[in-house]
Amino acid sequence: MGILQSTFNEDIPYGYPGMEADGELSNILSAILEGEDACAFGAPVFQGSADRGAVLTVSADLLGFAIAHKGNVVTADRAADTYAPGDTLPVKNRGKIWVTSSVAVAKKDPVYLTAAGAITNVDTDNTAADGWEFDDTITAAGLVRIVRR
Repeated sequence: MGILQSTFNEDIPYGYPGMEADGELSNILSAILEGEDACAFGAPVFQGSADRGAVLTVSADLLGFAIAHKGNVVTADRAADTYAPGDTLPVKNRGKIWVTSSVAVAKKDPVYLTAAGAITNVDTDNTAADGWEFDDTITAAGLVRIVRR
């Protein structure tokens, strides 16, 4: 039988991108990923052309953030920790979720999205993720919880 894991970290990580942070009141949508690009866990997703479609192109039509699904099989079309085009992805549009911030942030800072889809607290030339705010303080780019109540 093949070895699945041969090394172990000393510390258990707090979370990972796309992980639901807790059982706080939340709402989850299902959307089909349109386009040609894979969607990383924890990435912002936006309304696509179909009623239940989702795209990664940043717009004012934010659906929410892609929830991780560890049951996704890695294939030639789907890298680890991603959804492939055509996959149905769960999207958290209310509640608390772990994401990767591109900058240092403070608790209660509003969430903004760069044109490339990076998550930040900088409003200049970026799109607001209406209602979302950072739920942690971090001193450098990294893993952080965001929340919309």
